[in-house]
Amino acid sequence: MSIAICYYSLTISAIGIAAAGKIFWWFQWQEDFSFYHIAQNFIGIGFAALIPAFLIHSYEPNKKWLSISIVILASILYQGNINYIPLDPNRFVRFFKSTFVYGDIGSIGVFVEIVLWPIFWLLAFKRIASGINKS
Repeated sequence: MSIAICYYSLTISAIGIAAAGKIFWWFQWQEDFSFYHIAQNFIGIGFAALIPAFLIHSYEPNKKWLSISIVILASILYQGNINYIPLDPNRFVRFFKSTFVYGDIGSIGVFVEIVLWPIFWLLAFKRIASGINKS
């Protein structure tokens, strides 16, 4: 759960930094702001997902898929609970409604990035480890 809190905090920070336009500070994309914002979230959440995936790969290799699933689900719980009481039972519903039902392409992109980046990093670490073990 502590890794999930860390992942939640890092993703919220990455989304906030992207919303402030500070990831690509040297390049201002005026023509397609939605793509620019999605690209910033993609990079920020990608870096945020690297830390929990590395910790799980390093310290929990036997149960890494279970662990990363718990981290992702707990992060979704925290994301859906922003501005509500801590143990609100509607947090999954609220998160899915805010991203898919009422959200735009950027919020759907954030959801996909939050779910898929840790899985991608675990697969990358598995591939790297298998390449090192063959040598």
